[in-house]
Amino acid sequence: MGIPKLLLAVGLACGLAAGTGAHPAAAKEWKTIRFGMDASYAPFESVNQKGEIVGFEVDYARAICAKLEAACTFQNQDWDGIIPSLLSSKFDVIFSSMNITDARKARVIFSDVYYATSPVFVGQASGKSKDISPAALKGKSIGTQSSTIHANFLEKFYPDSDIKLYPTQDEPNLDLASGRLDYVVGDVLVEEDFVKTKGNGCCTVLSEIKRVPAIHGPGVGAAFRPGDTDLQAMFNKAIAELDADGTYATLQKKYFTIDIRGK
Repeated sequence: MGIPKLLLAVGLACGLAAGTGAHPAAAKEWKTIRFGMDASYAPFESVNQKGEIVGFEVDYARAICAKLEAACTFQNQDWDGIIPSLLSSKFDVIFSSMNITDARKARVIFSDVYYATSPVFVGQASGKSKDISPAALKGKSIGTQSSTIHANFLEKFYPDSDIKLYPTQDEPNLDLASGRLDYVVGDVLVEEDFVKTKGNGCCTVLSEIKRVPAIHGPGVGAAFRPGDTDLQAMFNKAIAELDADGTYATLQKKYFTIDIRGK
């Protein structure tokens, strides 16, 4: 018997589909990697007098790109919009001191941790007390950057304080220096850099905050769109190689006096 036309058509369609499936679309070639950064976070990233984004994470990103034989570009992006901008493909990776948290993992995927430092309280240098307990800071104004682990920490543990949130970390630091805030919470290295370079003797680091895993997470990683697992794997390989060959140690020695890897 001959093959009915309908069955023949179905068979041809299935054969074509199978043939197409045998040749999946080629993976993306990452010849240029676009980095998104909130460049108001010295010494990790900031804008110099020439309008260039500079800092530890810029140098580290360039080292990763060299390993991947890819070109780097850097884009300044406000922190509140940094994940939406990644998801809308304005850039390919967030490389901007983003701590890995469960809430963020619901939206993006992360590389391995490449640094982990402690948050700190900063206060007026003229202050007598270093007591930063929630009871001692009741009614006191505390500033930090919005949409950060520092904001989450304060909202969780300091509900009776006057918490003020800002678009960047520079702004609460400057308000502390001018006396408009009682305290600031931020990363130890960012706050030490501020006290040293812009504080004009106004302020001092009072106390380190012990990282709370549920709030602070394991440390900082690069963030990618959920579908870009190939780029994630490439970064993880480069991160391991830069650690093993001494490049990471050389870069952090340029900027810091401590090992920031949290190991």
